Amino acid sequence: MSLRTARRADPPPWDQPGHPEQVNPVRGRTHRKLWDAEQAAAFARGEPVPVLPALGNPGDLLDRVEAAEAAGITPATWLRYESAERERSRAEGERPLVPAPDEEHGGVPFWHRSTVETYRAEREQPERRHSGGRPAGATDKAPRGELAARVAELLTETGDDGLPLTVAEIARRLGVHYTTAHKYVSAARD
Repeated sequence: MSLRTARRADPPPWDQPGHPEQVNPVRGRTHRKLWDAEQAAAFARGEPVPVLPALGNPGDLLDRVEAAEAAGITPATWLRYESAERERSRAEGERPLVPAPDEEHGGVPFWHRSTVETYRAEREQPERRHSGGRPAGATDKAPRGELAARVAELLTETGDDGLPLTVAEIARRLGVHYTTAHKYVSAARD
């Protein structure tokens, strides 16, 4: 029976008594309903419907919402990461924002539970996490208390071209951010 014929049937096959439950949760009216192929085929042949294995197996297929939940992030974040992953070209060795889907059924991507669990474990590794700011253990090239004096010294120097040093060059030499160097240069000039 074609999908069109099945939809016009009264009731459709999936609403008939004894039809197996769909394998994905219902999320809105436009969400695709999916059934286990072996269960649906057994029902169509009039045979006993086989029991699905218990959840929690490494080979379980998870949709976006289930994968996000298993990864410990929100579905919106998972979807945003997926979109960003499609747009960016990863540098070699860079961790992907989300893993590539393991399978696709009915145009819906799925991830194996083991794939998502590996992804979550990698995300939770401290050396892989980036919280912004300076790396742990980084030391100042010039202690903050000496920056004003060091900037004043550098303002008297000239570069190879004979021109005064730029704020960017001062920041590079002192090992500070451009805005920090700019603040001290402005203060020294005032």
